[in-house]
Amino acid sequence: MSNIFDLDPDIISLFPIVIAFLTGIAGPITLTLLKHRLSGVNKDLERRKKDFQHSLEVQNTINTSLNDLQTKYNLDRLWIAQFHNGGNFYPGNKSMKKISMTFESTAPGVAADIMKMQNLPVSFLSPTLQKLNNGSAGLNIDVFTEEDYALRSFWENRGVNSVYLFPIRCLESDFIGIFGIDFVKKEGFLGDEIYEQLKNEALLLSGYVAAISVDNTVLKTRH
Repeated sequence: MSNIFDLDPDIISLFPIVIAFLTGIAGPITLTLLKHRLSGVNKDLERRKKDFQHSLEVQNTINTSLNDLQTKYNLDRLWIAQFHNGGNFYPGNKSMKKISMTFESTAPGVAADIMKMQNLPVSFLSPTLQKLNNGSAGLNIDVFTEEDYALRSFWENRGVNSVYLFPIRCLESDFIGIFGIDFVKKEGFLGDEIYEQLKNEALLLSGYVAAISVDNTVLKTRH
């Protein structure tokens, strides 16, 4: 079998010239392509950083809003839960089979509940969710008179005496989550004026939650 050393010396002497020629042409082209590629990567990283920063800012706004409402109205626990499929929050994906609490604010002495409210099957809460999805502006559930024993047990195990629920909707009016108010330390009842104010707050929170859902979808897509 022949090898490079069997070639004519005159041909071998041309190798450095050929290599230099190819390097002189291909080198700058390769370098230009690499610079273009790196520039695209850097721009994508910058966009993702801005999206992530925006998402953090909106999340902080939601937390601040819940804390302010808790203090203003002396509420036991306020929370937001969102529909998801284990990876994407609605409206990022239409196949939503679970609901998880994503934000929470509690009064002093009231235990945080957020870790207990993760990955709940939507089917379990379907009677309540159906009422909210069918145009109800809000619901008040008296746990002690709840006819569905499974739901009653669910609320009781969380130490809830009564709960108010408001739908969270995106700009397209899709039902994307719940704004909840738990009364734990006392029997809960909201007067008409406070009820209307909290219902309006649910509309404001809807915009923030929808923005986060879109940001998270964009980040996953770019990833």
